[in-house]
Amino acid sequence: MLAELGANPIFRIGLDARPLSTRVSGVGRLIAETIKHFPEKEKYTFVLFSHLPIHESHKSILELPNIEFYQGKGLLSKKGATYFNVALPLSLKKYKLDLFWGSQQVIPPLPFFNLPVVLTYCDLVLYKYPETMRKLAALQQKLVQGYSVKKSDFILSISEQTRTDLIAHFNYPKENTGVAYPGVDVKEVLSLSQKKPSEFIQNLQRPYLLSVSTIEPRKNYPFLLQTYKEYRKLTPIKSMKWVIAGRIGWEKKSFLDELKKEIKEHNDIILLDNVNDIDLHNLYKNCGIFLFASVYEGFGIPLLEALAHKRKCIVSDIPTFREIGSEKISYLKTEDPILWAKEIIHLENSTSVPEIDLDFFSWENSARITKDVFDKLLANWKIKENKT
Repeated sequence: MLAELGANPIFRIGLDARPLSTRVSGVGRLIAETIKHFPEKEKYTFVLFSHLPIHESHKSILELPNIEFYQGKGLLSKKGATYFNVALPLSLKKYKLDLFWGSQQVIPPLPFFNLPVVLTYCDLVLYKYPETMRKLAALQQKLVQGYSVKKSDFILSISEQTRTDLIAHFNYPKENTGVAYPGVDVKEVLSLSQKKPSEFIQNLQRPYLLSVSTIEPRKNYPFLLQTYKEYRKLTPIKSMKWVIAGRIGWEKKSFLDELKKEIKEHNDIILLDNVNDIDLHNLYKNCGIFLFASVYEGFGIPLLEALAHKRKCIVSDIPTFREIGSEKISYLKTEDPILWAKEIIHLENSTSVPEIDLDFFSWENSARITKDVFDKLLANWKIKENKT
């Protein structure tokens, strides 16, 4: 039911809020920051749906006046996929939504009623690098992503490369697509880096190499480990330590065993799980060089955060990273770890600091673009309703 277009219409935006039920992740941050920075909040009510409660790290979003949150109940809400694809569609009609926002590139089946749909598309890893995903997760995603794209009225990608790949893979009309880059609040991250971190972070020997992301196949940590081994050989007397800030995700046991062995034998690789924002941004602030060797990314928020701290960066030469770093950072193919090791040494001895204009990558800009898309679809949908 589309809101009546009176003097002060209030539109009800349904939202897949499952990413807000876990600690901060890329998609969870995108949802939360877009809503927090949404213009004209008085015109929009965001109706959040999840099978689990909102995680403590996202609780502040519930304090906003234009938020409604509904947690699934009963047997069909025990698992996220079952809740989203079975329980939620059966109950959506009673919430009288005007639009549904598929925040993580899927929507629930909507067979019983019509709603305009906006999809946020983060990456095509399922189709370009399926070997980096769990088989069950890949199968589940394949079952719903094609349907979701087909039913969407507009798709917002998080990078130009993702948009290009999406159009090509699904033969989706370009005029119904756009780009809303994730953002970084430079003032906020610098403020966090000025706050006192944990004792461990305070006592960490500086400078050090830093990588930030979940340890999973797409992030290419085996290559970075080989790079670090080569770097250690080239600088046996004075090597920087390597700090990895990220939880262990789906990764081969053989690599995890090798990583643990290196940590035990050499005591120069530090693995940090569950790092809070204050510790994380102190890690960025005090690192010597940021390393990011992903084989594929829809975007790359850790790189954006590193550049907000004006850190030297060596990253894999993929299009999305070039969208962020322009020509101000080092891009290398992930084929030769010795080349990466030599580049680390080169940057160690360099006094240059990357200066990137990050105003373009702001949450205000992303929220404004998202709002414009919502407004356009809602207006078109109203015209369509009046004709019928």
